[in-house]
Parts: sequence; structure tokens; C-alpha cells
Amino acid sequence: MSEETNSKINQQKEDLNRTLLTMFDYLGLKGDLRIEEKNGKLQVKITSDDAGRIIGRKGQILESLQLLANRILFKKDEEFPHIMLSIDGYGERKKRRDDDASGEENASRSDRRRAPRNGSGSRATAEQLEQQAKDAAKEVKRWGEPVKLPEMNAHDRRIIHVTLQDDPEVTTESEGEGAMKKVVISLKKAE
Repeated sequence: MSEETNSKINQQKEDLNRTLLTMFDYLGLKGDLRIEEKNGKLQVKITSDDAGRIIGRKGQILESLQLLANRILFKKDEEFPHIMLSIDGYGERKKRRDDDASGEENASRSDRRRAPRNGSGSRATAEQLEQQAKDAAKEVKRWGEPVKLPEMNAHDRRIIHVTLQDDPEVTTESEGEGAMKKVVISLKKAE
């Protein structure tokens, strides 16, 4: 890559970083951004304690932020690369899920969730499963709808159950037959 091209990409990354942080500030959100150049696009990986608020219901907030960032920066520079946003892997999984589920229009979103994978493509670590449980619990508390996690073995299900056992607002339950079952996270019923 030439020095001029490299300099331009670095400038675009700075513009993107500044724009997104300004948008977050206006919305009262906080997050850390890691921007990578991939296949002529800028991939923004966001980490935040406000993940549920940034993603929004069915990913609408994340998609809106992505659309606005693309429009703002494209208007400034028509050669600006396309921007893809993801938070805790959500944007990446949603893109794959949308590609995989093009013929499954009526399948529920929670049934199409994918088990988290680490960078090498192997099964999720205990920390990743704990984070997935916490994120799903946030979603349940926010929207009131149960969330079904993907099928997993008994060891992985136990990590989910133990992670959420002390949460006073949600309950977990394994569902399915055989060794691989789904964990359903839902609001506790008022007694």
C-alpha cells in the first residue's frame, strides 16, 4: 500500500472516529471504537456498557447509526469507504444471519441466534458465554420478551444458568431434547 493511500485511510479512520464519538456524545452513550480497514470498507467494532441501548430493538439503533455515519462521511468525501458497525459481534452476526435466513422470513429472531465464536472459529469461552448471558438478560429486561440462546451442551448451559442465577429479574430454563438444548431467558413472573 502506498504511503499516500495509507495516509488517506488513516485520515478517514480519524474522521469516522470523531463523527461516531460526536454522535454518541449527543445521544448520551459511551463506547470504545476499534476501526479496521477490510476489503475496501471500514469495520468499526464497538465495546460499551450501553450495548443494549446502542443496538436497540432488533438492531434498529445500530443500523440507524451506521446509515447516518455513512451519509455524513460520504457527503464530506464521495470516495469515503462504506462503514460497517458492530457491537460485541452483533452487527457481524446479524449480517451473517440475514444472509443465512433470506428464505426464513417467518422464523423468529431469537431462534436464529448463533453461538458466539472466538476469532479462530472455535466454541465460545466461559467469559464469552457469561457476556452472552448478561447481554441476553439486558435485552429481556428492556423489551420484556424471552430470548432463546442457541443450542449448546450441558457445560455451556450451566455457565449461562450460573451467570444469571442471582439476577432477581430473570429466570433461565433449558428447552429441547437430547444433549444439545437451548436456554430460554425470560422475566420472572410476579408472585
